Amino acid sequence: MMSEPTASQWRAYLRHRFRAHAQGWLAVAVGLLWGYYTDLYWHEPWWIVLPTAYLAAFLVVAVGVAVAAVLRFPWWGLAPLCLVSMACEWALRRLFKRPWVRSPQPRERFLSNPFALWQGWRARRRRRHPSRPQVSLPATANVIPFPARGLSHRMRARPARAEASWDGIGEYISVAFEGHWKFWFYSSPIWLWLWFWLVEDTGFWASLVVAFVVAWVFSLLLVIPLAAALLALASTLLFAAGMTPQQRRDAAATLREIQAAAPQPEGPAPQPAAQKSDWIWPLLIGLWIGEALGDDQ
Repeated sequence: MMSEPTASQWRAYLRHRFRAHAQGWLAVAVGLLWGYYTDLYWHEPWWIVLPTAYLAAFLVVAVGVAVAAVLRFPWWGLAPLCLVSMACEWALRRLFKRPWVRSPQPRERFLSNPFALWQGWRARRRRRHPSRPQVSLPATANVIPFPARGLSHRMRARPARAEASWDGIGEYISVAFEGHWKFWFYSSPIWLWLWFWLVEDTGFWASLVVAFVVAWVFSLLLVIPLAAALLALASTLLFAAGMTPQQRRDAAATLREIQAAAPQPEGPAPQPAAQKSDWIWPLLIGLWIGEALGDDQ
């Protein structure tokens, strides 16, 4: 028979399961936006509407995740939805007698957990202002110490949580910036095409032509290269913020090895030496002689 859960188990469940439920609600948001964009442009060809609508929905959610990762507090807006879904999961586990087992969870640096923050705030407040009075035990009382829980092999093998540090971020940006800039620069016609087609409500083929023309003109005016540089700086900073200093150094070393292993462009092939035009003069002389003999006849 399944034992009754305690309050501490419920708090640990909220703290550990928020990550999975938040990712689930993000997937639901992508699906809803995908269906909305597909229904909005149902008159367009299906073979291009479905992937384009999914790409647009994923881009919108990705921008929201990036903003939430920088500002931190927008993640708290998912707390009510996650609380409802976690309560449903808890009820289903109780119904089917499948208890939740606490296990180590990876820490997402970009994710702000409102339940963990709330529980940490309560713990700090209780340490500063203890509500329960301290009861003095009699001198003759025998105090039985609570047995300490031994560390499992998994907990011993788990690396210590490193503190947030900006070491190695400049090294990583200097190596990874070029790849991010190329991505944003060469994909700019796609984003312009999606904008003209989905937002400005231009025709499919007309928006495609206009997007390439605008991208070409703005590239000549250095608007797109500068915008790609700003976006590349933001994306590299976002990637670097989600890494530890050692991971940044390892990623920078790997990128350097890839760039060093890439085939270098060969120099221009040597042009063959120009052949001497010794045959031109005999040809001209022969033509002149033939023309003179023809005139004599």
